[in-house]
Amino acid sequence: MKYRNLYISLFLFISFSIGSLYAQDSTAQVPIVVVKARAKTNKILLRWGVNNKFAWKYGNQYGYTIERTTVLRDGKPLTTPIKVTLAGGTIKPKPFQEWESFVNSNDMAAVAAQAIYGEDFEMNNAAANNKMVKVIQESEELDRRFGFSLFAIDQNFEVAQFAGLGYVDSDVKPNEKYLYKIKSMVPSEILEIKESGVFISPSEEEQLPIPQDFAGYYYKQAFVLVWEYDSMLSFYTAYDLEKSEDGINFNKVNKTPITKLADTKKSKISFTDSITIFNKKYWYRVKGISVFNEKSKPSEAVELFGYIGIKSTPFFKENVIISDTEVILSWTYPKEDEIELKQFDLLRSTKVLGPYKLVKEGIPATSRTYPYNQLERINFFKIKAVGKNGEMIFSSPNMVQPIDSIPPSEPLGLIGEIDSLGIVKLSWQANQELDLRGYKILRANRPNQEFTMLNKYSKLATEFTDTVNVRTFSKNVYYKIMALDKRYNESPHSDILVLKRPDKIPPTSPIFESYEQRNDSIFLKWIKSSSDDVANEFVYRKTIGSTSDLWEKVHTTESDTTATFVDINIEKGTKYLYTMVAVDKSGLESPPSPPLSIDVIQALIKQAVKGLYANVDRENKQVQLFWRYKEPNVQEFLIYKKKKGQQYSLFGAAKPEERNLIDVMLNPNTTYSYGIKVIFKDGSVSKWAEIEVVY
Repeated sequence: MKYRNLYISLFLFISFSIGSLYAQDSTAQVPIVVVKARAKTNKILLRWGVNNKFAWKYGNQYGYTIERTTVLRDGKPLTTPIKVTLAGGTIKPKPFQEWESFVNSNDMAAVAAQAIYGEDFEMNNAAANNKMVKVIQESEELDRRFGFSLFAIDQNFEVAQFAGLGYVDSDVKPNEKYLYKIKSMVPSEILEIKESGVFISPSEEEQLPIPQDFAGYYYKQAFVLVWEYDSMLSFYTAYDLEKSEDGINFNKVNKTPITKLADTKKSKISFTDSITIFNKKYWYRVKGISVFNEKSKPSEAVELFGYIGIKSTPFFKENVIISDTEVILSWTYPKEDEIELKQFDLLRSTKVLGPYKLVKEGIPATSRTYPYNQLERINFFKIKAVGKNGEMIFSSPNMVQPIDSIPPSEPLGLIGEIDSLGIVKLSWQANQELDLRGYKILRANRPNQEFTMLNKYSKLATEFTDTVNVRTFSKNVYYKIMALDKRYNESPHSDILVLKRPDKIPPTSPIFESYEQRNDSIFLKWIKSSSDDVANEFVYRKTIGSTSDLWEKVHTTESDTTATFVDINIEKGTKYLYTMVAVDKSGLESPPSPPLSIDVIQALIKQAVKGLYANVDRENKQVQLFWRYKEPNVQEFLIYKKKKGQQYSLFGAAKPEERNLIDVMLNPNTTYSYGIKVIFKDGSVSKWAEIEVVY
């Protein structure tokens, strides 16, 4: 059987309208069968469900029985009530094969069938190997199946019958009254589910109420229809919206029943319908749909009018400044569009982005000028065109500044940098003056030299790029800036920024002074570079006879006073070359120092430990190291540790009989390396073994 794939990314508000039962927490309630009945002239319609996801699951497997007891006849109790089991016995969801044609023609049937028989229900299996995660996922999947199933059968009574949760009793008489008991057939040792019943007669047919509080309004070139939902939930779970262009003939608007899919605090539901033709009247009404597929009489129709409204935007034309406080504002607006216009409103602010306050309301639609007499130092105006239906269009801001002789404030926060090619990038804090025109950028090669303006025209941006000569005896370059307003008033200049030109001369090379082999390490000492701007010195090593001709960086100085290094990662019987370079603060590198050749004396080197591995225990915040070793006469195991990019240091020691070590001195999200070597009683050592661990 081929089901449709349904991808619904909503927090679903599943409403089983029987007794206003909401299945949002399907495990917190006592499992119970809940029943709703509807009387018709010659039949009784029955709908039931459960309030628990496990009750629903087992109910699909074991089914339900309907016991009907005839209690009254012609208004009098029967001496011996007549009991009968309806439907010939147990009612279950229809077999898998019988759903196919129904699913192909009904979306709700597809949802219910997938929930009951689908192999999976959009469960994420990314962590399915974890038992705890798997249990949680299976519980969440059952929640989805339960919720979507109840939602689907609430929308269609035929789907409810297919799902084994609905029944039509046609063998009834209008002069009799029946007690229907619906009982779950799930064994009590699996899950105890309370039965429920309903007492009803075919003669008790009631008319469905008309949907309440139906209203509509125009919003952003569309109609929004709103009506009461929550208080009508015991009658209707969905609605049809109908529209008419003449108030007489109505057609359905929605393709699928309208229902609440989100749990909201508001009791109403809404639907937005687009407008196909403007400047025209439309009528809308709504019909309720019950869980038995019954439709109510339509609500009272609402009449709405779709209008386009004003389309033109007013534009300021010119400002005539009369005095420090007075100006005559003028603007343009198409004469032919005045028919849709109600009025103009004038708004003012001290900032271009606002907030704007209303200073004059109700300027006639035929006016194109307005005198304003409360000017401040900086003024921004907007004209608001107001349509006859309340719609509004605003003009762009229009700045008005009376006579001004006050300069801007001094620019602050001037910073900059020069790259190796002499490219200078400057930036500073923006001035807050509303009438700011821009900035002048000035430069000098000496502090007592006259500064030269770099930009021909003042610029409003708060950054500037310059180019300077880096091959000059002037070590520094000097900058300052000034702000100008739109009346060309100049501010005081900023503090002078001093930038050092890039260094193009590399530092001198450090020179090895001496070396010493100490057991299983090499001690190096050197004479530091004579340059005064050295940032770091690097030690490089190369193994003679190796297939690789590359130099390996083995040490970086961390202070300008360090002139020694102990290399512990060596192999005895191996010949090494060492060299050094210095790097200054400008990133220039010295030539390599003359290579130093060292033969590491051969010694008795025994086999390294085997099986070195690490177990990362993040719950207990520790790393456990384990190894194997069978060589005799072990004195101790020495364990070294380092963070990635740093040097090894001795971390701990283990006794000859020990084969593990625990490290709790850890930082999250850090890569560590552990090394281990064996010290023997005769003074010999083992080969080096190491492992990298990400904690």
